[in-house]
Amino acid sequence: MSETTQPYTLKLANAIGLSAAERSAAELRFRMALESGVGGREFVVPTLQACMLARSLTSQLSPEELAHADHDAEREVIALWENAEDKAILFALKPLNRDMGEARFEIGA
Repeated sequence: MSETTQPYTLKLANAIGLSAAERSAAELRFRMALESGVGGREFVVPTLQACMLARSLTSQLSPEELAHADHDAEREVIALWENAEDKAILFALKPLNRDMGEARFEIGA
């Protein structure tokens, strides 16, 4: 781990009915998959921040405006984060073999 790696916290919220061990294992699976999806631990916080910025910059655009080549970078950053997060959620929760309802992973910097 480099000295410039930004630490982050991760918590599985609204996961009703999970034991502490199940919660911990799901959080670990999510962390591993997310880090892999964005290219490493050191890229989690910067990628999340870039995605939030890109969403903010494009939130008022029409679909036609957003599709313009001027916004390729924003779309790519958003897609990178969303794909990594979606895969991490699936990887983390699938082994639990039950509907997790409103469960979500909260990431803090």
